[in-house]
Amino acid sequence: MSIQTKVDNIIKTLGSINIQDFIELSNFDDEGFYNLKNVSKISKNGHFITSPEITPLFGYSLCNQFLQAFKNISKVHLLELGPGNGTLLHDIYKYLSNQNIEITQISILEKSKYFKRKIKDKNLFEINFLNDLSDLKVNSDEILFVYSNEFFDAISSKQYVFENKDFNEIKITKIDNSYTLINESSLLSKFLKDYYSEYDFQNGDILEHSNYLVSLLQDLKSILKNKFFFTATDYGYDKLPKKSTLRLISRHQPVALFDKFDDVDYSFGVNFELIMKTFEKFDPVIISQENLIKTFLPKNFHNNDDTESLKAIEIISGKSFSNMGRLFKNISFYLK
Repeated sequence: MSIQTKVDNIIKTLGSINIQDFIELSNFDDEGFYNLKNVSKISKNGHFITSPEITPLFGYSLCNQFLQAFKNISKVHLLELGPGNGTLLHDIYKYLSNQNIEITQISILEKSKYFKRKIKDKNLFEINFLNDLSDLKVNSDEILFVYSNEFFDAISSKQYVFENKDFNEIKITKIDNSYTLINESSLLSKFLKDYYSEYDFQNGDILEHSNYLVSLLQDLKSILKNKFFFTATDYGYDKLPKKSTLRLISRHQPVALFDKFDDVDYSFGVNFELIMKTFEKFDPVIISQENLIKTFLPKNFHNNDDTESLKAIEIISGKSFSNMGRLFKNISFYLK
């Protein structure tokens, strides 16, 4: 059954579907984008490309960022959030192993059945596939290295519009056989006004709120207790934008909502401000991806005369691929 048919069935039953449920269905249903078989997703020939797919130098930079905070280490437990093809996992494993660091465990949190199968087929080492972060087991002699790239933008949000001092939820319905957005009153309005009380909302402002993200950050908080390093790179904002950040991509091209229902990647801008507040006791630092590469790419690669390496560095730190290096942010924090 196609995604569009499933959406239509929900609308027929309930009258509408909210943005979050629509995107969860479109991305992670068995017939959703991230579970489609024999369809390239993250590659030049797929729907979008990420820094690790361009060059292993991105992963090396994350490793160096970690190693500058933790020197003279011997045992590391890798935890990757949303590994996708597993390319970044492979690059980080290779780099740390070459530094004579023992990778004692590898754990991943991945929702897509397609990517889980791909990672199992691609890697020869043992991997702990987590269904929930509470399943993570860290040994006392391990340093936990938690990292992600373009993971948080796949976490869907509900959307609300501020109207006459209340938040009304934006939903999808059909009128005269055409899809349209409608605003419905929400029981969460008071909660949202309290939760975001520091902001001055005006009529027409859009609020994106994700209980998924809030819950995930709390789960992360519960496991980050002993020695760890956390780094995440994503497209997002450090101040609530009060507008929709929903993006739809198909074959590297933006598409409009309702143009097509299948074979589309949906993502949101990441609320780095919320991540900062959740982990404020660890003094998180946010930098651009451009500065991440300039600061933490191992020096021997900066001085490399290899044309392909120099081009790759320019792509992931410069203006190429939709200003990837400057629009993407990196947040990091740790506990020794």
